[in-house]
Amino acid sequence: MPNQSIGYNNSSTLNGFALASKGVSLQDTTSGEQNTRENPKIETLRYPYNLKIDRDTDYLDIKISKYEPPGLTIGKPGTNEFKDFPVFKEGEKLDDITSKLEGALAGGVALSTGSSKNTFERPHTYICLPIPQSISDSISVSWGPDALDPLAALGIGLAAAGLDTQASATKIIEGLVKAAPEALKGQTQAIIAAVSGKAYGALGGNVSATSLISRATGQILNPNLELLFNGVELRSFPFTFEFISRNKIEAQTIKKIIRSLKKSMTAKSTGTTNSLGIFIGAPDVFQLSYRRGKSPHPFLNKFKPMALTNMQLNYTASNTYATYADGTPIHIQMSLTFTELNPVYSEDYNDDGIGVGF
Repeated sequence: MPNQSIGYNNSSTLNGFALASKGVSLQDTTSGEQNTRENPKIETLRYPYNLKIDRDTDYLDIKISKYEPPGLTIGKPGTNEFKDFPVFKEGEKLDDITSKLEGALAGGVALSTGSSKNTFERPHTYICLPIPQSISDSISVSWGPDALDPLAALGIGLAAAGLDTQASATKIIEGLVKAAPEALKGQTQAIIAAVSGKAYGALGGNVSATSLISRATGQILNPNLELLFNGVELRSFPFTFEFISRNKIEAQTIKKIIRSLKKSMTAKSTGTTNSLGIFIGAPDVFQLSYRRGKSPHPFLNKFKPMALTNMQLNYTASNTYATYADGTPIHIQMSLTFTELNPVYSEDYNDDGIGVGF
């Protein structure tokens, strides 16, 4: 299809994000613009370009900052005060080492994290965008089934006691049979089959204790199956934005927003610490927040510091290639996926109670 070039329009509404006719400009309401006046090196980008924000205007605020590695520092749980882990010298006295460890471990131990280090006190870029038409949040933790049969538990106990399980197996079986209640009398064969199965399996045989017991007695060991907590999960957030520029200034702003996001999400190959090309530096990190006017949104979820892990651009979002006279595509669709640097914990909800929390 041939190139279709048209002029800019002057629509005052885009994708349901109305421009307030009587409101306070973004420059007067966001800390980002205030910091820009103090530090001209901070780049502030907003779309729509002539966006006006009053106290009832909802929008998405994005701060971009250089990544600060968490480092090997420790602190007291529940605080953001961290210090370097103590350094021990060769030949140092045991009393001195003990004293250092006691001081470091006093009050508990919490490793510093990406979220605690990246506080966004000095962001280099602010981006203000309309809240997408489809937003959501989800949170999950990992649970999984786990089994521990009585003989396995007994083996763990023997290992903890430092006993030789092979030498003690016969005596243990005899003791189990003698000490067993009447209901377990005559189960020697099952117990021997279980122990034999575990021993043969340890030697590389493809035989389990469960299968041997089932063959010998038609029974299996009680697996004591339970659902146990396995760990935490990191949250991801997909966003889709629509760009339709209405003038040349807005077209340039859209281009800057795309370039800034692309540049910030990619690794750094040069710098003062890796000028030899041995290392590559981490990409920048992002702090997102839903806002209403100059305040946090009173309902929507909050975010921890995040990495931009995926970015996709569709320059023909209307399913046809068409540009303005300066070459700017008429309709651009930008899809972003952010992933938080750290999991969400229960203590993260011990805040002022504004909104639904994380």
